[in-house]
Amino acid sequence: MKKAVRGKKGIDITETEKKIKTAGWMLVFSNLAAVLIGGKIKLFILTAILLATYAMYINFYPYMYFDTISKKVQGLVFQLPFVGAGIALVLCLSSLNLYECSFVAYTKIAICITIVLVIPYFIKSSKTKTPQRLGRRISVVFAVFVLSFGITFPVNYLLTFAEPVHETIKITDKDLSTSGKELDYYLYGNWKGEEEQFSVSRNVYGSTSVGDIRKICIKHSIFGLEYYTIHK
Repeated sequence: MKKAVRGKKGIDITETEKKIKTAGWMLVFSNLAAVLIGGKIKLFILTAILLATYAMYINFYPYMYFDTISKKVQGLVFQLPFVGAGIALVLCLSSLNLYECSFVAYTKIAICITIVLVIPYFIKSSKTKTPQRLGRRISVVFAVFVLSFGITFPVNYLLTFAEPVHETIKITDKDLSTSGKELDYYLYGNWKGEEEQFSVSRNVYGSTSVGDIRKICIKHSIFGLEYYTIHK
């Protein structure tokens, strides 16, 4: 098997494993750099980490796996360096905490991104002569959807060029919610004829009282996603 893989791929397995581990550590530290830099650059780096990891998987498919490789097959196939991608995925999803948007609209865009990203996978899969289980193909598509769901907000945020629209709202209530070890901050107000919940930062929450007038900042990406939050 080891010789067969080397022959088909034209690579040195030991050297390639070292390069993959190095790339894995680079992706992990890129997360740290993203957090320290912050802003749009942070979201760009996090998205790049996830896409780079996926590109690596496609490049070595079908000899690379998401799951942990057993000692029995070590040296025969490659293990995807998923730690950096996992951290980036969590950070991408956490970026949603400060904005609200339609879950349906968000999911539709995520599905569209999934369709685009699975195209190179299906092309690579169709060209390989190595037997591929249906279960593995399904798991890859599902993993791509999870990746796409994670980068949907960063991509839309980065591709928002229109000026935001502001509307005023009267705060009718406020609330705290515990999510794991973190606190989520919410303000409530009547908007478009219904009471709406807004996820806000700690500073906005602390400086806002029931009855205050605040501004809703509404943004639209080039893909049509509307997302919004409350400013002072």
